[in-house]
Parts: sequence; C-alpha cells; structure tokens
Amino acid sequence: MKTRNFLTTAMICLISCNLAFSQTGESKFKMMILNPTESKVAALFTSFELSNLTFIDANQNRELDGKENGTISFYVKNTGTIPLDELNVNLQTADRMPILGLTYGNIQNIKGLNFGDSVLISVNLAADEKLLDGLAKFEISIKDTRSDSSKIAQLEIPTKEILNPPVFRWISPSSETEVAQFGAADISGMVKSKSRITDIKVYVNGEVPNDNRSFEVLTGDNANEYKINRSIFLNEGDNIIKIVATNAQGVTTSEVRTINYFVQKLDANYVEKRLALIIGNANYAGGNTLANPVNDAKAIAVALRDVGFTVMMYLNSDQKSMKKAINDFGEKLQDYTVGLFYYAGHGMQVNGNNYLIPIDAVLKVEQDVEYDCVNSGQLLGKMEAAGTVTNIVILDACRDNPFSRSWSRSAGSAGKGLAFMDAPSGSIIAYATSPGKTASDGTGKNGVYTEALLQFIKVPNLSLLEFFQNVRVEVEKKSNKTQTPWESTSLKGNFFFTIK
Repeated sequence: MKTRNFLTTAMICLISCNLAFSQTGESKFKMMILNPTESKVAALFTSFELSNLTFIDANQNRELDGKENGTISFYVKNTGTIPLDELNVNLQTADRMPILGLTYGNIQNIKGLNFGDSVLISVNLAADEKLLDGLAKFEISIKDTRSDSSKIAQLEIPTKEILNPPVFRWISPSSETEVAQFGAADISGMVKSKSRITDIKVYVNGEVPNDNRSFEVLTGDNANEYKINRSIFLNEGDNIIKIVATNAQGVTTSEVRTINYFVQKLDANYVEKRLALIIGNANYAGGNTLANPVNDAKAIAVALRDVGFTVMMYLNSDQKSMKKAINDFGEKLQDYTVGLFYYAGHGMQVNGNNYLIPIDAVLKVEQDVEYDCVNSGQLLGKMEAAGTVTNIVILDACRDNPFSRSWSRSAGSAGKGLAFMDAPSGSIIAYATSPGKTASDGTGKNGVYTEALLQFIKVPNLSLLEFFQNVRVEVEKKSNKTQTPWESTSLKGNFFFTIK
C-alpha cells in the first residue's frame, strides 16, 4: 500500500514540475500540464499575437508631414501556456529601402513575457523637410528565439511633403545699391516654390508700377525653381525696389534693392554719341538680284537718324568698298558711345564662319568665299577694339545662298543661313532668323524682319532686349512662325533707341 502511494505521489510531482530530460541533456517543456484544483490536463505550447497596431502623429491627422513626429505603437501578448523567454521585434520598410526624409528608432527585444501578459511597444518616427508626398510602408516582424515561430504585420502611413511660402533670391540688381545711367532697369530673380505661385508683384518706392507690364516666368535649372524678370521705369533719385511673391502657403517679401537714377544723361546738355554703318546689297552679279535690301537700308538709315545716330550708308557695294567702309567705321567709332552695324543682302556660313557677300562676288567654288567675301569677324573685331559702351549688330542676311547650286556636291561645309556667333562683351548680335535657317526677302517694300525693326525702333522706353523681343513676336506672327529672329548677347547695360 505504501509503495503504491509513493509511486502515485512521485508521478504527480513529475507531472506538476513540467520538466523532463532529453537524451542530450537539454531541458524541454512537457506537452501536458496538470491543474490540481480542477483536476484537468492541458497542452503546453508557445504562442503570441500582435494587436492594436496604430499610428499617431503630432497633428493627429493620421498622416506624417514634413518636419513632424509620430509614433507607431502595438501590443504583443503571450497567448500561449508557458512564458516566452525572448522575442526579437524588428521594424523596417516593406521594400527594405530607406525613405528620404524619414528616420525611426530601434525596437528593443522583449524578454521574459509570462503567459497571459501583454507589453506595449512604441516606435518614434521623425520627418524632416526632405520628406516627399507618398506612402510609407512598414513591416513589423516578431520572432520567438526558442521556437522560431513568427508574426508579421504591415502598416501604411501617408506622407506629405512640407510646403512653405516662396523663397526669393535676387539676380539683378545683384548688390543692395546700384547706380543707373538710363531711365529703366531690368530686374530679375529666382523664386523657389513647391506649390503654384499665385502672384508676383514688384514695388517701387512702395507702389506697384502702373505700366501694364508683368513678369516673364521661366523654368529654372533646379526643381521647383523659376526665373522671373521684367523691366521697370525709374524715378529720379532713389528707387527702392522689393519683390512680393505669393503661393498657397503664404507671402514672401524680398530684400530691398535701391537703384539711384539721376537724369543728367537725359537733359539737353547730354548727347549720347551714336554711330551706325549701314550696307544694303541687292544687285548681285549673275542676275542674283534681291528685291528689298536697298529699300531696307534706306529705311533703317532714316529711322536711325531720327533717334540720334550719325549714319554711314553704302548701297550695292563691292568687296573693296565694304572692307573700306568697315575700316572707316572702326576708326570713327572710337569717338562714339554706341555703335550699330546693319547689313541687308546675301550672307552665308562656311566652316562655321559667317561671310557677307559683296555684289561683285563670283563664287564658282566654295573656296572662293574666303577671298571674295567679307568675314563678319572683321567687323566684330573693329567694333570691340573701338571701346564703345554698347555695340549692336543686325544681320538681315539669312537668305538662300544662290551660289551653292553651282558648287560641287562634295562641298558640304557651307550650311544654310548664318552660323551662331558669340557676341563680344558689351555687344548684341541680332539675326533675321535662327542660326542655320533662312529668312524670306518678303513681298512688300521691306523685308519681314526689317519691317518689324522699323515698327518698334521709335517706340519710347523699350530696352534693347525688349525691342528685339517685340520684333521676334511680330516676325513670327507675320511669317506664320516659319521665321524666328535670334539674338546673341553679352550686354553690360541697358540701351534705349528712344527715351521719354
């Protein structure tokens, strides 16, 4: 009887202790547990669950904005019948790639979680100004280090990039205070804004100019950046200028720029010395006669005299006369402030150089061009050497080359129209059409390009760049956009044909 009771007691003790030993000596949980009070036997197992996975942000709008913090939180509960020694908890992006502008903390492992107990896990998120619009996808994985069982949950958090009022940076005027020699000035700057710019205004001495002009807005080299520019008329004395840019997020006012303008150059005692050389070639040898260059040259000469130019005009000139005219022009120009050269007639490019064609040129082969024509570089050199403040070169010479038809097909270095030339410092080179293209001689008294020049040359208070912009618009309209005038510029100041 005593022996049987001893065996029974020993068996109960072994079951209650929940332990047995394997052949390797490692301890393992038994598969049974005894509940002495209810006289029930249940299975031993490990289990856990992840619940109440949530995201809370500082703004409580369930999305993470730039420069905002948030928290991912969830509960881990031991749903098994035995304690959990250690759980590895890992938070990472679903694609294992970092999210620009977003950082988050590491999760500590969970140790010694008793059955039936829960633990709250919180992970802090921090977004900076680089965060973009999108969806941050996270994956939470929990692994039991003993049984290798695991749980995986996913969470998606909308992200929204931070939007700020515009940021403005001056281009021109580049310094806080500048002095102007003319009654108008070009102002420009860069505006950075991720959202649409709704308004841009310029204030001069506290008032918006009443000139019906608006800013030209161009896309910048960098994302969300725009170049703005326009011209303003200056008041006598100090002109205090500021730019106000607006988007949906707010208003930005630029730093102040001051332009000092004194009218001594506009009074009766000041005369800006202007010299123009005009050449119009129409009666070419071999019957290659053009209709308009002589008419164009005469009309331009009259218009330039009316706006204060001394004019040297040559019509139907041979090579000798053209070269002499250019040399004389270069010598006289040293005593002038502004130089202007206008040419109407045939011109061509060969090996990247532009040549003006005299009326006596007989170009049987392409190689004759260099010896029988006038290289435009000669003219540019004379103007640059004269030391004038502003040089203007206008070439209405982009017509079809009549000589190339007789040249060998192997002569392929002569291109259509004129080649692009870099303007020397303080100069602008204007072409009747874009480089490599040809322009129409027109059907009226004047060519399409020269007609547009004449239309705007006497319009007061147009800066030189605005003048050529207006010419371009007019030529494109009259040519149904088949001809687009072009300019190369390195001007260092404003020039106005007429100021009132």
